[in-house]
Amino acid sequence: MFTTQTHLKVLVMFFVCGLLSACSQIPRQCSSDIITNWSRAHQQITQDITTLSSAEFQGRKTGTEGARLSREYLIKRFTEMGLQPWQPTFAVPFSFQHQFSTVSGVNIIATIAAKNNSNRWRVITAHYDHLGQTASKIYPGADDNASGIAGMLAIAERWKQSPPLDDVNLMIVATDAEEPGLYGSYALVTALQQQPQMDIELSVNLDMIGHPDRRRAIYLEGQDNLENFESIEPLLMQQTQLCIKTHHTNLLSGRMRKSDWLRASDHYPFHKAGYAWVYFGVPPHAQYHTPDDTINTLDIDFIVAVAETVYQMLSIDKLTKLPK
Repeated sequence: MFTTQTHLKVLVMFFVCGLLSACSQIPRQCSSDIITNWSRAHQQITQDITTLSSAEFQGRKTGTEGARLSREYLIKRFTEMGLQPWQPTFAVPFSFQHQFSTVSGVNIIATIAAKNNSNRWRVITAHYDHLGQTASKIYPGADDNASGIAGMLAIAERWKQSPPLDDVNLMIVATDAEEPGLYGSYALVTALQQQPQMDIELSVNLDMIGHPDRRRAIYLEGQDNLENFESIEPLLMQQTQLCIKTHHTNLLSGRMRKSDWLRASDHYPFHKAGYAWVYFGVPPHAQYHTPDDTINTLDIDFIVAVAETVYQMLSIDKLTKLPK
């Protein structure tokens, strides 16, 4: 159930819309003036991205010293928030074959148990790895994907402080080895499939949420997995005035290119396994996969608004329509 006045307003609006079949009358606000309510989140999100994209972390490539420092930082943050490890420790190793060799990766997995004993689970993923360092060039990966990690941590902190649903467990996963082939997400899905008692209702993947295009919109894929998305979307947009777009196209090098957003990030292994999923991200931009992907290019207010929007969406009780 909703536990704050804001949540109650959203629930009442959703209920009234359902009764009156009038949700289509709620304007789909798109404004350059984003409204954020998590005022304390700005500083923490800035700190998280600054740390993860710093030169000390060497671009966070899987299997490097930078990846180890990233894990230490994430475990410290999880511990500070009072989250619990899913397995005996937060660090969950896995291995994969890449370029004719066996590579080791490590997912960092935390949980927030439901207030009431329940098998219902929702999962948030964001990959912490990036491209690393080539000679003297460091690829900071501030948007890709320190921004997603920071947004995920903000959601986890708010959920821990004010869980919106009493019977939903939340799993928070910082995945490794996304860049070379979504290997951390595949390992996670394999582990979840070995836990049939867990009812995985939805996986939400955050990947590149800090560098909006000129529309200042967050793009969403997987809306077909949501119940009554046409009603949910305007309500979410009304909370923060954040534009939500559901069709990705991006302009690179002066040419329009369509991207395969289904296979683009860590939501794809969930899709292949038959889980309901949603992906939030922005289109590739000029700084994407370059040494210029720094925190100075990011819009922190936008990241906070995305985190608030995802939290609000996860606060809806009956959210998905696909059978588990």
